[in-house]
Amino acid sequence: MLDRYARLVTRSPWRTIAVIALITAAMLPGVAMTTEEPDAIASFVPDGSDLAYAIDQLEDRFSTSGNFVSAQIVVRGDATSPDAIREVIARSSMALAQPEVAPFVPQSGESPAFSYAHLIVRLAEVPPGQLTTEDVARVLALDPSDDPRAAQFDLLLGERAGIGQIRLLRIDHPEMEVSDALLAVDDVIQAGDYGPGTSARTLSPARFQEGAQQALADGAVLFPMALVVMVIVLLVLFRSAIDTVITIIGVILTALWQIGLSGYLGPEGLDKINGITPISIIVPVLLVGLTVDYSLQVVSRRREELDAEPQQATRRAVAVTGAAIGLGALTTALSFLTNLASPMSPIRDFGILASIGIIAGFFIMTSLVPAARILGDRRRQKRGRVLRTRPVIDSVPGVRHLLGPTVARCARHPKLTLLAVAALAGAAVAGGINVDTEFKEDEFLPEDSEVVQDIRLAREEVSGLSTTITGVVITDLEDPAAAKALVALEDRLRGPGPGSGRSVPSDLEQPEHVVGVGGVTLVSLAAETVPNARAVLTQGSSDDLAQLYRMVSVAAPDEFAKVASLSESSGNDVTIIPIQAHFGSDSDARDLYNASGDLWADDAPGNFTVTGAQINPGVATNAVARSQTTATFITVLTALALLTAYFWRAHRRPLLGVITVAPIVVVLMLLLGLMWVLGINYNALTALLTSLTIGIGVDYTIHFTHRYLHDRKQGMPVFEALTSTANTVGGALFGSATTTALGFIVLAFAPLLVVSQLGILIAITGILSMMAAAIILPSLLVLTERRGARPIH
Repeated sequence: MLDRYARLVTRSPWRTIAVIALITAAMLPGVAMTTEEPDAIASFVPDGSDLAYAIDQLEDRFSTSGNFVSAQIVVRGDATSPDAIREVIARSSMALAQPEVAPFVPQSGESPAFSYAHLIVRLAEVPPGQLTTEDVARVLALDPSDDPRAAQFDLLLGERAGIGQIRLLRIDHPEMEVSDALLAVDDVIQAGDYGPGTSARTLSPARFQEGAQQALADGAVLFPMALVVMVIVLLVLFRSAIDTVITIIGVILTALWQIGLSGYLGPEGLDKINGITPISIIVPVLLVGLTVDYSLQVVSRRREELDAEPQQATRRAVAVTGAAIGLGALTTALSFLTNLASPMSPIRDFGILASIGIIAGFFIMTSLVPAARILGDRRRQKRGRVLRTRPVIDSVPGVRHLLGPTVARCARHPKLTLLAVAALAGAAVAGGINVDTEFKEDEFLPEDSEVVQDIRLAREEVSGLSTTITGVVITDLEDPAAAKALVALEDRLRGPGPGSGRSVPSDLEQPEHVVGVGGVTLVSLAAETVPNARAVLTQGSSDDLAQLYRMVSVAAPDEFAKVASLSESSGNDVTIIPIQAHFGSDSDARDLYNASGDLWADDAPGNFTVTGAQINPGVATNAVARSQTTATFITVLTALALLTAYFWRAHRRPLLGVITVAPIVVVLMLLLGLMWVLGINYNALTALLTSLTIGIGVDYTIHFTHRYLHDRKQGMPVFEALTSTANTVGGALFGSATTTALGFIVLAFAPLLVVSQLGILIAITGILSMMAAAIILPSLLVLTERRGARPIH
C-alpha cells in the first residue's frame, strides 16, 4: 500500500503540488470562519456533572433573573483613610446608577454594593461625609465579641488593601450584556480619587475574559516565533536552504489545513466544536514541532538513497519511511483523540484539532516534500551539480560519536540499564503523587496583567476574595420533607448571627467559607409576604405548601419568579439562594462545592449544589484529575493495541508493540516527577501532557524499532543493527528532538503561565523521548532477542 502511495505522490510532482494547492484553497474559507469562545473559563465545566445540570437549569428557568455575578472591588494603598472610604461608597453608588449597569442591579434584598468601607460607616453610625480618622480607628478597634459584624474585617481589610463587591444579576437583556455592565463598573471605580498613593480596580469575569482575549492576541506571535526558530534549526540540520524552505512551507500549509477544518467544524460551520480558547493557541505550535519530524525522516532517508534518478530514489525513501511515519502519525492522532473521553469541551476540542493537524501534516510532508525534492534534484542535475547525500546525523559535530556508543553500551548491559531506569522512574512516581491539583485562575491570565496583580494582592492581604455564588436546589418543593430541608439549609447558610431568621435554635454549624445569604430567597420572600409562612414550610402538608407558593406568587409575582421556578413534573422544581462566600484559594471553592451536597437533608428528595465564576474552575480541576487518570490508561492501551496489531501483522512479533510503548510510559513517569520538582500544578492544560507525551514520544521509538527491524532483515547481527540504526535514523531522531524542544520552548514566552509551563514540559518530553529511544529501547530489544533464542553478536 505504501509503495502505491509513494508512486502516486512521486509519479507527477507538479500534479501532487497542484492537488495540495487546491485543498489549501478550499481551507481558506474555513480559516475566516474561526471564532473565539465567548466564555473560556466557563467552558471547562464538566459535561454531565451536577454543576453543569445546575447551570443549565439556571439558564432555562431564570432567564430574567439568572445567577449572580460579582465585581470585586480591590482598593490598594491607604484604604482606611476617610477620603478613601467616602470615595469607595460614592463610587459604588455611581456605578450602580450607570445606564449600562442599572438593568442588572437586583431590585430587592440587601444592597448589591458592600465593602469594608460600607461596614466601617455602619459601625461608626455616622454619615460618610462626617467620618473622621478617630471614627475609623474606633471602629477598627472593636472586638467581635462586642459586635459580631467586626469579625468581617478579617475578610475585607488588610494592611495594604481593602476589599468589597458589587453584586449584579446575570440576565438576558436585549440591548446590553452583563459583561459590559461589569466593565462599566470597573471604569467608574478606577476613575475615583481615593487619596495620595491609593487606587481601586475591580475583578470580575468580564475582566478575566479581557485577560484571556489579551492572551489569545499575544499568543498569536507564538506560531511565527516557532517558525523562525525552526528555520534556524533546519538550516543547521539540513545544511540546505531548499529543504528548509520546503519544510517550512509544509508546516504553514499544515497549520492552514488545521485552522480551516476547525473553522468548518466550529460554531460558524457545523458547530461540532467550540470557539478558540487559550488551549487552542498551542495547536499550531504543536504542529510545528511534530510535522517537521516527518520531513526530517523523508529527507534523511532520501539522502541515504544514492541512486542518480531523483524520482526512483525519492519513491524508495517515501516507501521505506512511510510505514514508520504513518504508524507514528496514526498513533499520535489516536492518542490525541483519547481526549474525547474528557468531560470538558476545550480538552475534547484540543484532541480533535491536534489529531486533524497531525493527519494533515502526514499527508503534506509525505507528498509535498518528496514532490518538491524531485523537482529540486532534477534542476540540480541539469546544472551539473552533485545531489546532497550528507547524513543529517553529521550536521551537528559529535552526535554520531554520542548516539552510537550510548546505544551499544546500553545494549551490552540491558538488565543493569533497565534497573537504573526503573529506580529513577520509581522515584519520579513517588514525587509525582504529590503534584498539586489546585486550580489557580491567575495562571490562565497574562502574568503581567492588572487582574493577576489584584488577585495576588487580595490573597496576600485578606486571604482571598469575598464573592456571591448561587446555590441551586432542584427538588419537589411541594414535598413536605423538601420544604423542611430548604428551611434548614437556609438557616445553616445564614449562620447563627443577627437576622438569621431561625425560629428555633439549631446545632448545625455554618458551612466553612460561607459568610451568609446575600439576597432574597424563597423562604425569606414567603416570610415577608405570607403570615406564618415558616410554620407552613416546616410543618405543612403538600396542599398547604402548594397554596403557600400560590399566595407568594400573587403577592410578589416578580420577586417570586426571580427565586423559584415550579414545574408540573414532580421533583423538577428549582429555587436559587444567593450565598455570600469568602475563598482564600481556589481549593476553598472546590471544597465548598464538594461539601454542598451534604448540606441537603438525606431524607429529602432532590439535591443542592453551588455554582458561580469562582466555583466552576475549581470543579473543572477535579474533573481533569479524574478524567486524565482514565485518559492515561486509554492513551497507553490505544497505542499499545495499535502497535501490537501492526507488529504482529507485519513481523509476527506482537511483543514489539509493548517494547515500543514501554519507554514512553517511563518518560511520562519522569515528567510527573519533574512537575513536582518544578512546582508545576496538574491543571486543565498540563493534564494534556499525558496524550502529548505518548503522541510525541511514540514517534521516536517507532522509527527506531522500524529501522532496526529493516537492518535485521538485511542480515545484520543484533549489535550491528542497533549501531546502524543509531547512525542512520538516529540522526533524524536527534533532529526531531531538537526541533521539538526548540519549537516548543517558544511557548515559554507565552503570556499565560500554564501555556509557558506546558511548553517547557513538552520541550523536555522531546529530549527524554529521544533518550528513551537510545537507552531503554535497545536494552529491551536485546532482551527480546535473547528470549527468542536468537544469537547475539
